[in-house]
Amino acid sequence: MIDSGWLATLAGLRQAQFDLKLPFTIAFSGASEKSTQRLVCQKLLRLIPGKRMVCAALWGTRAVVVKLFLDHHKAERHFKRELVGVQALIKAGVETPGLLFFGSVFSGHLPLIIFTEIRSASTLVDLWFAPTKAWTRPRLLKRVCETIAGHHLAGLLQSDIHWSNFLFTDKLIYTIDGDAVEDSSAGTEIGREASFANLALFLAESYPEIDDYLELCWRGYCQNRGWLVAAGDVERLMSLIGKHRCRKVNKFVVKSLRSCTAFVAQQRSGFHTLLDRSYQGGVLDALLSRPDEMMAQGEILKAGNSATVVRFKIEGLDLVVKRYNIKNFRHALRRCLRPSRAFVSWKMGQRLHWWQIATPKPVAMLEKRTYGLRSTAYFITEYVAGSSAYDCLRRPDLSESELKNWLQQFATMLKQLQNLGLSHGDFKATNFLCGADLKLYLLDLDAMRYWPDSSARFKKVVTRDYQRLLANWHDTPELERSFKKMIDKL
Repeated sequence: MIDSGWLATLAGLRQAQFDLKLPFTIAFSGASEKSTQRLVCQKLLRLIPGKRMVCAALWGTRAVVVKLFLDHHKAERHFKRELVGVQALIKAGVETPGLLFFGSVFSGHLPLIIFTEIRSASTLVDLWFAPTKAWTRPRLLKRVCETIAGHHLAGLLQSDIHWSNFLFTDKLIYTIDGDAVEDSSAGTEIGREASFANLALFLAESYPEIDDYLELCWRGYCQNRGWLVAAGDVERLMSLIGKHRCRKVNKFVVKSLRSCTAFVAQQRSGFHTLLDRSYQGGVLDALLSRPDEMMAQGEILKAGNSATVVRFKIEGLDLVVKRYNIKNFRHALRRCLRPSRAFVSWKMGQRLHWWQIATPKPVAMLEKRTYGLRSTAYFITEYVAGSSAYDCLRRPDLSESELKNWLQQFATMLKQLQNLGLSHGDFKATNFLCGADLKLYLLDLDAMRYWPDSSARFKKVVTRDYQRLLANWHDTPELERSFKKMIDKL
């Protein structure tokens, strides 16, 4: 027997947050007006509170996906835009989940659309990061680019195209999210410039190896459009991708500062808190409510005047909590109106993770606030096992091949940071962690800065970073020469 949960109300759905109790039932009149249809929503797939909700549900015995439009003023407009986009996909013969029902319930105040659920489907993101599927990455990406070529040929353009809009089954690729689909109406194919920009937007992710496959993707796309590949196309595509990536990462960082599917932003127990939603609940709630008390139970890694660092290991969690201390009244006055160092670390941690630059995953950020004035702040990350680069690269048993691997990772990371306009501010060797997983991690992000343009000031700051890095190895001339040679090539 199916648990139908609570009976939803319009007000309840509009006020729903991410702690929404599941399952719940939406009851509405059937086609005959005499029968009652019941949707049992079992899993929350996406929620923008007060605006949109997507659930996996049962409609009778049929597995479906239902999209609810909750906005009190804009629901009808959003509903129509989604419906027009879905119908355009169907009309163009694009594979998309079956459209089973569209209309409004709750006396016409809640528009919704019901789709067939595509069982055993995976998004492109899921497949890209599946270890067993790594060898298929070029083929997967090329297939989607060829699918996008089909869209453009039919006069369809996804204005917010991204990897989660494509579902893979064993044989087919399904396109979802009609809200972003724009139809040329006349069935006229999309021109070269607009197509070029749209494909660049799709490829503007930071996932590993994408750039290695750009030429393959562009050739596959052009083949499906019947176009010749012109000289300089791939370089131009790369340039456009770079611009889109900058906009995307900035958007992602801003998103990490508010409540959404991935993050929680809230005021609790006198703290302003930002939290990775996947960690919400359990023992972490106690840590977020009483950080000083809980830190006393952890293993002290550093007990400095300006910062205290504790490893907190409990109930399957292995975390590092860094508390930025307020040293005295004068220090409190200097810090109270500025973003805390924990806040800077949170933003920079999210930026690095988006770019796939290794740093311990940010879990939460807390700022103690009194009447809006900041004081003590806390930055919480996952714990990463390993040793500092200072200790690791000086190990007497370190082999030549191991040293070469670490130096190559340093070169790659420094080049990435420079290309992305990021300065660190404190390149001590202890701020680089040689992980037990053989990956190089960047630590202590509170002095990092993003420089949107390649200004002379940025170059000066980066040069200072490099000088600080070289200073770590003055007592080991061979290492210092290796790092100097590396820096000269950047």
